[in-house]
Amino acid sequence: MLRKFIVALIALLALTGCTSSESAVARKTPSVAATQVPVGLINETVPGLRVNDELYVPLDVLGRRLGLTVSTGSDGVVRATYFEDETPLVKKHDPRGPWLHFATVDVTTWRRIAIGPDGIPVSTYDFGTFQYPVEVVQYGMENYSKWVATGDAKYRAKAETVARWLLEHQDAKGGWPVPFAYSYRDGLAGELRAGWYSGMAQGIGAAFLAKMHDKTGESRYGDAALRALGPMRTEVGEGGVLRRFEGRLDWFEEYPTPTPTHVLNGYLFALIGVYDVGELMDDEAAKEMFQRGLKTLDRVLPLYDLASRTTYDLLHYTRTTATPPNPARWSYHSLHVTQLSALNAITGGRYDPVEKRWLGYLDGKALPGN
Repeated sequence: MLRKFIVALIALLALTGCTSSESAVARKTPSVAATQVPVGLINETVPGLRVNDELYVPLDVLGRRLGLTVSTGSDGVVRATYFEDETPLVKKHDPRGPWLHFATVDVTTWRRIAIGPDGIPVSTYDFGTFQYPVEVVQYGMENYSKWVATGDAKYRAKAETVARWLLEHQDAKGGWPVPFAYSYRDGLAGELRAGWYSGMAQGIGAAFLAKMHDKTGESRYGDAALRALGPMRTEVGEGGVLRRFEGRLDWFEEYPTPTPTHVLNGYLFALIGVYDVGELMDDEAAKEMFQRGLKTLDRVLPLYDLASRTTYDLLHYTRTTATPPNPARWSYHSLHVTQLSALNAITGGRYDPVEKRWLGYLDGKALPGN
């Protein structure tokens, strides 16, 4: 970790001249010619240039070795960053407003997804094509968010299509069964048989329906929103998505596999969804669920922090000591920051230090080593 931090620091210092907006003419001409030198960069030897006391290495090599995205902006400046987009931060969370960053989301551009003839997303995998509740509810939340943000009736129509689908496909337990079997991380956490529930789908779906109830006044949406919390109160062993972290704290599993996965983004989506249901439906049970969920979050957040980015799940904690951490892709780390910023806004700054630290990781600000 220390070596990676030092290399990243050296790289950023070396790149200062390469990313400057000054013209090449304006820069000071080196007093000596550049000399080609081999540079050992994390077990790889790459060609470099030495100019006086400064050392330069190819930017594409740094990008590949350090997981950076290298791009040239419209201003001609070359930038090397960990994530190509700005991370949206939620300064104020309004249960009636656009949800998180979903007013800028386009589910139809996601990998594997197309919109079916009934207006519902379908996801194509190598084992078949399905209407996956996790992606259906996100498509609904996208269109709700765009509807309230723009007032455009076309988004209302799409949101209502999803809401009707959720009513039609909600089972007697309040859940939306996933129609396919699933093996998480090549079976490290065990298998899920078709018909399982996802805590992420239940939480987002419940919030979406509560919003639709609030916006349209249709009681059937509100009733379905409260029913959707049923699997979130039912333990995994009994067919739900509720798990007791360390035997005492509530956790909503995105993937309720035999071995706990504790996928962070799925839990945060579910937790924010529970908050919205409690507020919009004025439901005390949902409000209590949210408060218990915050206590869980207080305990688990340090377990996801790798000092330079976050992990996607906690299999390194729940499975065996030999299971390595599963670092989140930078897009997922960015999502963690967005989600945490919403919870920080809801709680009045409860997670401010963590949000700032995790946001810093996107700028290469790893924590100092020993």
